[in-house]
Amino acid sequence: MAEGNGNIRNAAALERDAQAIDPGLLAAIRDGEQEHAVPGWGEGGSVAPLGQFNGPRVCVALPLYNAVQSVPAVLDRIAIFAAAHPGWEFVFVDDGSRDGTGAMLRKRIAALDLIEPELASRLGVICYSPNAGKGHAVRVAAMECDADYFLFTDGDLAYSLEHLDRLFERLQSADVVIGSRLEHEDGYGAAPLRSVMGRVFNYLAGIVLSIRYRDTQAGLKGIRSRAAHDIFSRLRIRDFSFDVELLYVARKLGYSIAEIPAYVDPAHKKNSSTVNLLRDPLRMFYSLCRIRMNKILGLYRLDERDMGEVKAPVRHVVFGGGLHRRGA
Repeated sequence: MAEGNGNIRNAAALERDAQAIDPGLLAAIRDGEQEHAVPGWGEGGSVAPLGQFNGPRVCVALPLYNAVQSVPAVLDRIAIFAAAHPGWEFVFVDDGSRDGTGAMLRKRIAALDLIEPELASRLGVICYSPNAGKGHAVRVAAMECDADYFLFTDGDLAYSLEHLDRLFERLQSADVVIGSRLEHEDGYGAAPLRSVMGRVFNYLAGIVLSIRYRDTQAGLKGIRSRAAHDIFSRLRIRDFSFDVELLYVARKLGYSIAEIPAYVDPAHKKNSSTVNLLRDPLRMFYSLCRIRMNKILGLYRLDERDMGEVKAPVRHVVFGGGLHRRGA
């Protein structure tokens, strides 16, 4: 009886959450759905269910850590964008947060599921513990991906979502596409200290690894799915330098790499920098040396094609309102 009362209370709370969703958000979502309506699906035409969608499928990963305060705004922006992009899935990766980030994501997606079930079915959450680093978060999502294309961007949406369209377009002629802040006509576009450290890191990467891309560290990249599995199954670094490791391994495996202009959202330029001018350059150089040593030791297995799965910490994958994998 107690369990039944608990289920009733949970259902009532979920209903209240659904009713509290901003009507303006729902209007924007439905405008996006109607713009991409498929004749014959539902009354007046609607978005085809993902399993019936015949176009290319795209999975976008967004790593998050202790970001509960930004979840509502980020999820609203993703929901509007997803409504206009049938066949695209968005997976939030909670990298061992301790502030309830994963729970907040599940709660809000479950509420949306009552009103827009098709859209909610394309919004997923991966949670694990403990915190393992951004590189690990993206790697876990990549190895879970069964779409045609795998994209990832910063979970705080430092780059406008229109960049994802540009990544996808460029992926029609390249295996890997990276956002480059230095390709943008207005320059790096980040906070001054981050700009300096980014340029230093790119310079060091050119010396140590012979990688000569204008910007290796922007949190905006796209990879064809088969290449993503092949590359990510080999990566060993979990921290900020996983981006350059990804490019190094991709190039060694012979994948084509292209760049697109990227620009940091103006609001993010005001964020305070955590760069340490003494410690961080040393960490950068050490990480690059680790990559070089991994190659010398044969740890990247460059002479074989490995589609193996990554072993992640205990995690739950949530799509829509329940604990399930799509198609299960």
